[in-house]
Amino acid sequence: MNILSFLFGARIKPKRQSNSLSAVGDELESLQAHYDEHIEPLTRKFENRRVACLKNLRQRIYMSVVIFTIFLFIVFIFVSRQSVDLPWFLSLLPLIPLVWWSYRPVMRYRSDVKEQVFPRIFRYFGDDFIFSSTHRMSISELKRSKLLPGYEDAHFEDYVQGTYKGVGIAINELKLTKEVRRDKRNETKTVFSGVMVQLGCHKSFSGHTVVVRNRGSLINFLSDSFKRLSRVKLEDPRFEKLFDVFSSDQVEARYLLTVAFMERLQELANCFSGQFQCAFYEDKLLIMLASRENRFELGSIFNGATFEYEFSQINREMRQLFAMIEVLKLDEYTGL
Repeated sequence: MNILSFLFGARIKPKRQSNSLSAVGDELESLQAHYDEHIEPLTRKFENRRVACLKNLRQRIYMSVVIFTIFLFIVFIFVSRQSVDLPWFLSLLPLIPLVWWSYRPVMRYRSDVKEQVFPRIFRYFGDDFIFSSTHRMSISELKRSKLLPGYEDAHFEDYVQGTYKGVGIAINELKLTKEVRRDKRNETKTVFSGVMVQLGCHKSFSGHTVVVRNRGSLINFLSDSFKRLSRVKLEDPRFEKLFDVFSSDQVEARYLLTVAFMERLQELANCFSGQFQCAFYEDKLLIMLASRENRFELGSIFNGATFEYEFSQINREMRQLFAMIEVLKLDEYTGL
């Protein structure tokens, strides 16, 4: 089913067929075992809810079309009789509450999936893993990384927390905005949208090292964020063209930014379909992944509620993080 067949009255029926899980190597067996025990028992309940949600959505859309048509007719009669010049966009104002009201069942369904299914998915990675729509990172800690661009408002969304081999992991979606003046009016500009990944370390870094996108060496060099940090040359010329590195400890920076680490970081960024920047500071590694997509979201409402695609996708992304922990040896207590 697609949006057109849905709107034109196609039959809505439950989908029980599995899309099948996917995993790399021999992990599929453990993935399947966790799915069968913790996730599959919820699928029938949510599939029935999905069908009811779609029926409710379609009914509300039909009702909204009738209400909006009646409203336009009344406006047309009023304008004709009163001979007034009514701005055209005023006639569209009822669309906002009607669209919100129509989509409300879908929003409730998605919210319930996040609250009940996603926590079970993340417990596959450890009993201490949590998924929350309300938790958030400390904005003051993020500022100390020297990565955040100038912003006025910060909006956090889905949050994940847990440990891998004793290394603390926190993931939070973040959107940073600021007001800009354009064409004699104020507009809200998004200066960052993506995911913040914070990895704890069993050792404190002696310096502060940042890896940023190459916006031009002079622009980065003159940035107020990187005062008291000096430029570091990367080992691989491929990454040298893409990134600028600044650090207060040249020796430590070269130890950290190996070719293996940069390749793994690039793989992680590709997994999130975005660009990345990162900072080693205090006792943590912060990775800033720009992405236009919302992470940890349910797939299309027209797909069956098996949650196998969501489980497989989340597992791929988390495995990239775990591999980075192992490449950097963040789980070791030895000094640099």
